[in-house]
Amino acid sequence: MPDINHKTYIKVPLEEVYKTVSTSKGWNAWFTDDTSLEIYPDGTGEIRLRWTNFGSENVNIEDGGKILEATPNKRFVFQWSPGEQNSIVTFKLQPYKDGTLVVLNEKGYTNSEKDLKACIGCAVGWGEALTSLKIYLEYGIVYKQDL
Repeated sequence: MPDINHKTYIKVPLEEVYKTVSTSKGWNAWFTDDTSLEIYPDGTGEIRLRWTNFGSENVNIEDGGKILEATPNKRFVFQWSPGEQNSIVTFKLQPYKDGTLVVLNEKGYTNSEKDLKACIGCAVGWGEALTSLKIYLEYGIVYKQDL
């Protein structure tokens, strides 16, 4: 079963990175258009990622699910379903040099044709997304229109 693994160094404090990946305002600033997100007192919750007029077909996309873990400044873990079943996306944040090492993992894909296609698309997409997150947090540049 394939996993997606990415890492990037972002030269901003852990708190800034965490706030950006754990709030709807944060997601909508750099990646989505109308995400809703709620974290409950126990560190779980719900996330709905939304894009409007996405891609060359100008379609609306919505995906998301349960937030499995929201540990401030350390981990943000949620489910979504780009393939046949739920996969789990984990953002792990670690102090590194003058900023934060962001380690992204997505797991839960099977070897079915639909899942492999989704996994390949998401592997490319998460690489682009982390680059967008980096340039947004370090330079204030938003480059989500072409993703």
